[in-house]
Amino acid sequence: MERNISLVSLLCFIIFNGCLVLEADAVKSQRSEKLKLIHRHSPELGHNPETTLGPPKNSEERLKQLVQSDKARLHAIKRRLGVVGKANDRVEFPFRSAADLGFGQYFVSLRMGTPAHTFTLLVDTGSCLTWLKCKYTCIDCSAAWYGRRFFSANESSSFKSIPCSSQECKTMDKASTLPTCPHPNAPCYYDYSYLDGLNVAGSYFNETVKFRFSNGRKKGLEMTMGCTDGLNNLKRFQEVDGILALGLDPLSFAVKAAHEFGGKFSFCLENHWIIKSESSYLVFGKEDQVPNMQFTDLLNEESKMTSLYPIKVTGISINGTMLDIPSYVWDMTDKGAGGMIVDSGTTVTHLVEQAFDKVIAAFEPSLSMYNKTKGNLDYCFNAPPAEIFDESIIPRVAIHFEGGAKLEPAVDGYIFDDSKGVKCLGFVRVAWPEMNIMGNLLMQNHLWEFDLANKKVGFAPSKCMLDY
Repeated sequence: MERNISLVSLLCFIIFNGCLVLEADAVKSQRSEKLKLIHRHSPELGHNPETTLGPPKNSEERLKQLVQSDKARLHAIKRRLGVVGKANDRVEFPFRSAADLGFGQYFVSLRMGTPAHTFTLLVDTGSCLTWLKCKYTCIDCSAAWYGRRFFSANESSSFKSIPCSSQECKTMDKASTLPTCPHPNAPCYYDYSYLDGLNVAGSYFNETVKFRFSNGRKKGLEMTMGCTDGLNNLKRFQEVDGILALGLDPLSFAVKAAHEFGGKFSFCLENHWIIKSESSYLVFGKEDQVPNMQFTDLLNEESKMTSLYPIKVTGISINGTMLDIPSYVWDMTDKGAGGMIVDSGTTVTHLVEQAFDKVIAAFEPSLSMYNKTKGNLDYCFNAPPAEIFDESIIPRVAIHFEGGAKLEPAVDGYIFDDSKGVKCLGFVRVAWPEMNIMGNLLMQNHLWEFDLANKKVGFAPSKCMLDY
């Protein structure tokens, strides 16, 4: 019997940023269907600002999307064939800017639990507790999490609460672990505070995290995390599910994963202002050979900052001229004064007053044609629209490190649009004695490698494509 076939849906096959859309025409046939091929940039798809479907803004953006898609697909093909690294060399998590979610940080997608569910976590190299919005022992937290994603501990067969009487609980961070232990099997509780005022509370647990090797193979690994059922800033975490801690501490996700996969981890900080659906990875293990990689030593033992990533700066130069900044500014003490830490959880670079004032003074002659004005940072000025703003007048900054390494960030790493007609220098002035903090905007457009086994930090310029 002959039947009429009418397909009215669009079939979309998406691999990373690539998309092929097939539209079906009604065909009165028993054996065939005619499908119309529609290019991903076709006007027929309309404008989709949150995706790469539909016409790009211009020819440059069109080519950029196509090249990026090709590189992503090539990486996927290599991974399927098992030619991107050895199976035990590295594992990968999707990693990108969180600007579209209203955050100055970057985030990863993490699969955990049995059955596994995917969670979105902000990446923070300055903390040690990985935690998620979670329900376990709390009675009313479901109301707080209502309409938002959270980890339901009792629905995962691999969830293991850590008892307060256990040796594991006793080895947790003493500053945040609570002494409360009403009975031996009660959970091990924490109350964890951040420098920006965020406070989270809950209980520690062990859970299986799904790691994906670069050749496509997967492995589950038990990790220690926090089941957060108390949060003093719920609005901040409406779109994300928690924090992935990459601090240098035995409790840290980074330390445990790096120990399992080659003693190092790396990530590439794409341009924070350009939102991409997936352009980079947080990688644990051996990275492919990267040209122009420079290294400097980690100073944890010398500074006693055992959970952070302190590095020794030797100076800052502007257009090749070293600024006259007192050397003691770069010497970190065990009380947290001076020195510099690398922190992906901080957005804008913080400089103590002795360094900040010299940097601003070096910028002012080049910016004298613009009037200073108020903004969200310490030095802002009136500026013409981006299409006519002459970026070539902006001085070039370089951060110099012990051992000869030199970071030369792009201009958009330290000149930001604050509001219409206003730009700001991306540095925050802090009083002495405080420490200097390199924020993620100054780190962007670079691949960063944290070699925990050899106590080094490396970086190299990168477009943050999947093949770096």
